[in-house]
Amino acid sequence: MVLLVLALAIGAGSAVAILPPADRDPTGHRRGAGDVALYRAEVERIHHGQGYYRAAAAELTARGYPTQSVFNWRTPLPIWLLGKLPLALGKALLGALSLALMLMAFAALAREENVNRGTGSEASGEIGSRLRRHGLPVACALLLTGPLMPTVLGDLFVMPVLWAGVLIALSVCAYGVDRPGLGVVLGLAAVFFRELALPYCLVCVAMAWWQGRRAERVAWALGLLAWLAFFGWHCWYVSGLIAPGARSHQQGWIQCGGAGFVIATVRMNAYLLLFPQWVTAIYLVAALVGLAGWSTPLGTRIGLSTCVFLAAFALVGQSFNQYWGSLMAPLLCFGVARFPASLGDLWRAAALPPPAWAKSSSGGR
Repeated sequence: MVLLVLALAIGAGSAVAILPPADRDPTGHRRGAGDVALYRAEVERIHHGQGYYRAAAAELTARGYPTQSVFNWRTPLPIWLLGKLPLALGKALLGALSLALMLMAFAALAREENVNRGTGSEASGEIGSRLRRHGLPVACALLLTGPLMPTVLGDLFVMPVLWAGVLIALSVCAYGVDRPGLGVVLGLAAVFFRELALPYCLVCVAMAWWQGRRAERVAWALGLLAWLAFFGWHCWYVSGLIAPGARSHQQGWIQCGGAGFVIATVRMNAYLLLFPQWVTAIYLVAALVGLAGWSTPLGTRIGLSTCVFLAAFALVGQSFNQYWGSLMAPLLCFGVARFPASLGDLWRAAALPPPAWAKSSSGGR
């Protein structure tokens, strides 16, 4: 039955992906495509001595962005940091974090496979055990090159959402190598870089509470209180910069884009952008099946975080917010890497023993 549902999900997702998307905001795609130029211009202004908010106000207004809502104003940390660093150094820093993510992902998965093998959970032979122990970490590291490739391409490194996505995945891997303190620090860094990382932080708080990790709960609580104060100050400061006749979006943020928008966000992967969108639908189903069959603490953290992001994107986000998918793109790679193992588990579960009447008839011959 699960295999049948899997096939139906692939078919339904492919059908949704083939349908042309409804463009509810005709100016949205232009704005979305211009975000890189916007952030690069802000960075250049900061390089020349301007403050972040002055630079943001000038560029947002000059480029025709809606500025009435405070949510159209990015928090200062990522752009200010890049403005204070040489551009090449800022790009190299994000590239180094991406490389560290690939190495930590390999280490976290290899550690988990070693633990599983040591406890006797590996049911296959020695060769199969070695393939699974080394093949899964290698496959995940290679898959991560897709969502991480934009971090070293052109000027895409100025996108705060890319930084947040890398930091979220690094936080997950820190938990995977049993460094929860580092996981808290990296998760909080992600939300300070982009407030859209908040769902991941809430998942970590819930897991810390469920697992009875009091010190971790306190660390998350203090960090999130600091972020709330920071974000509140940001909103207060921005409210004083909004001009009386400032433009607003024609549509609200609650769009209920459903599967169509979710599949669009999943495409934030350099490899998936090369293929038709229905390939992304299959990729998403494979990732979800891989995560659903992964019941370890690491798998649970990645699975819950991914599902929270997917549920949020099904409700919130306009058509030009496709790039939000960079927040969860690295996490999906873990699910796709686990897909063969989950599919094998399903296949073995489908190999049911013969019924009693078959046993009796064969025994009488």
